[in-house]
Amino acid sequence: MIFTAQKKFLRGFTLIELLIVIAILGILAAAVLVAANPGKRTKQAKDATRKSDVGQIATALQAYYTTPGQGSYPGGGGCGASATALQTLTAKGDLKQIPTGPGIGGAAEDYCITLNGTTTEAAVYATLEDPNAGSGNWLWCWASTSGKAIEVTAATCTP
Repeated sequence: MIFTAQKKFLRGFTLIELLIVIAILGILAAAVLVAANPGKRTKQAKDATRKSDVGQIATALQAYYTTPGQGSYPGGGGCGASATALQTLTAKGDLKQIPTGPGIGGAAEDYCITLNGTTTEAAVYATLEDPNAGSGNWLWCWASTSGKAIEVTAATCTP
């Protein structure tokens, strides 16, 4: 069979053309990965989990406080599963289980409760990995005095 010169050149792409396209696609993929910054997004996702868990603990504390006859927060502040307040909230059914942090191994020590001496005021906090406020040690803190959670420095999260 005899092919004309014109048909011979219209069969497909050359190896050079394919390599150029693959190189361009590789450069575009690398640019997208750099722009997306997966490390930062992972930290933000972990912080969102911490904020949600602090909110759940705060809701459980408020439910315990408003239970008829209570009028105080459960005694025994502290951090993680060893915090007596978290154990009390779980035992009373205000909290299904003590939340574990999103860190390595799910460290429950991410969540801490501080109480004033008479257990009429409480604060719940967790350390953030990627705070909005900038570098340093920032906490997501809920305080019963204000009734809302905000980003604060470690020294200012008090009941």
